[in-house]
Amino acid sequence: MSDDRRRAGKDGQMAPAEGQAASAASGPVTFTYDPHRYRFDVMVPGVVGAIAIPVALVMIASRVLVPIALLVLVVGVYTVFNTFVAKCYPRVVTLSDEALTLESFGRRDVYPIAEIIRMPVRENGQVRSAYIRVNGGGILRGRYFVGCGDMYTPDGERGEALYQFFLDTEARLDPDNIRVRARRAEARKLEDAEKPTAAPTGRRHRRKKRH
Repeated sequence: MSDDRRRAGKDGQMAPAEGQAASAASGPVTFTYDPHRYRFDVMVPGVVGAIAIPVALVMIASRVLVPIALLVLVVGVYTVFNTFVAKCYPRVVTLSDEALTLESFGRRDVYPIAEIIRMPVRENGQVRSAYIRVNGGGILRGRYFVGCGDMYTPDGERGEALYQFFLDTEARLDPDNIRVRARRAEARKLEDAEKPTAAPTGRRHRRKKRH
């Protein structure tokens, strides 16, 4: 990762020319979700949700624990819809200076970088995951839960660059966003905390200097 990209991570934004130059220099980079993690993070919950829907319907029809069955039904429908219909959990993400491509369950969504005008990001810095909405997102397309911390390049590098791209893009497109400003403020605090502080001068030391 270049010094410019690290600097951009601290400030929470990157100039468009710098971001494009970094991508162009390295070429398209593909990030793939760890198969084991994808199975348990995405596929298993999706299958469980699909099984829960008919079970909940039978419970409701039989008037057995109806409130709980309704809750199970809502969660099941939401999970199945996001996983298999809207395909919100990309398994493969390819990033280049020209486009952002997200692939999930046979669907390939391609967004030219020049046509991305909005990208709200809700991140989880601890696990390096991000919920993004490309150009505002929609019900069937444009909303993605991207597990950057569990994605890797063919060289085995973790998806930190992808995670940073999302933050940098939001900062570039919407620099006055409250989340962007909060990230900048937090980055400044971390920078200030890392700066070496001068040792305090005691009274004895000051007296010696006077003599």
